[in-house]
Amino acid sequence: MTLYRYKAIDAHGMIQKGVLEACSSTELKACLRKQGLSLITYSKEHTFLFTQKVRPRALMDLCLHLQQFEGAGIPLKESLEELCQADIPSKLKAALLEIVQDVEGGILFSKALAKHPSIFDPIFVGLMAVGEKTGQLSFVLHQLSQHLKWTDEVKAQTAKALRYPCIMATVLLAVIVILMTVLVPELVTFIQSFSGDLPPSTRILIAFSGFLSRHLFLIFLSFGGCSALFFGFFKFHPEGSLWKDRLLRKTPLLGPLRQELIIGRFCHIFAVLFESGIDVLEALQTARQSLGSGQMEHALKDVETFVREGHPLSTSFQKSGFFPPLVVRMIKMGEQTSSLQKTLLYVKEYCDTTLKRQVDHMVGLIEPLMILSVGLVMGWIIYSVFLPLYDILSILDQ
Repeated sequence: MTLYRYKAIDAHGMIQKGVLEACSSTELKACLRKQGLSLITYSKEHTFLFTQKVRPRALMDLCLHLQQFEGAGIPLKESLEELCQADIPSKLKAALLEIVQDVEGGILFSKALAKHPSIFDPIFVGLMAVGEKTGQLSFVLHQLSQHLKWTDEVKAQTAKALRYPCIMATVLLAVIVILMTVLVPELVTFIQSFSGDLPPSTRILIAFSGFLSRHLFLIFLSFGGCSALFFGFFKFHPEGSLWKDRLLRKTPLLGPLRQELIIGRFCHIFAVLFESGIDVLEALQTARQSLGSGQMEHALKDVETFVREGHPLSTSFQKSGFFPPLVVRMIKMGEQTSSLQKTLLYVKEYCDTTLKRQVDHMVGLIEPLMILSVGLVMGWIIYSVFLPLYDILSILDQ
């Protein structure tokens, strides 16, 4: 399928512009003709390595609009056609236009959504299928809207946790490179012309500055090559995701934060699926698919196996060895009181609170550490350069 950007004219003589996904220009004309449009011009949309992604905010608006149309009694096909005329991302609009055609052809809405996995994840598709089966599409759309809102908030918290350390690390690296390759060599040349016996710290600084100046390109090339190698291993090797999870789990500060994030995401997804009427095994499978590969995926596979063997859900989580005791205890309490969904939401709220606390703690701890690191590097450079300069000036004054 190819994305086409088109300009067409409707029955009232108005110009319509948009983006549509089709196999060929002939199919594009046929699709537009079904919508009562006559094609004027078209062009292929260029695709790049990093294609535009549909943000959770756009999907959240989609769910809210569909929920409003459903409450007003407007048929699904008309609701989708109305949304296609709204100002939405081009990728989402192209998918909705194709979904409208599939729905017209008698395909279930959830099956049509499943054809676009890059936009609609297994949770979205699974909940829509439940809404179609139970006739509670409005309730499912509300659940999806809340889930997407929570996902957007979690991404914002994660970005907040990583943004400041990345900026500070980049600034620190840039300062070191500029000082070592521009300023220090000039001062060292001046110092060496007056003094033959230099302090040990100055000799170390000169050696490091010379090495950095001569091999700066090679250093950056090696760093880029190693990063690409690790990325390729983690992404394409069968055990790469497990190695990445183990490495990140042992990383100071980031490891506990990521663990809370993964567990919170699972509890939220599982609670939403369970409340919507999906059985335990199907909810576990959908949550596993949406969370991606890694240790969590293997743990959920073990949980599914234990549940199929007849073990209680809490025992299955405990045997997997991945989930903390708090989650196991709360699930056991939910089973005993027949309030598993409320218990899972409580665990999710607890993880959210802990996550926010850890983000604030990490940002508050990294800030002084970065400032201290910059101060130590600057102090070492100043001491190593100005100590011999002071000796030279003392000699010149005599």
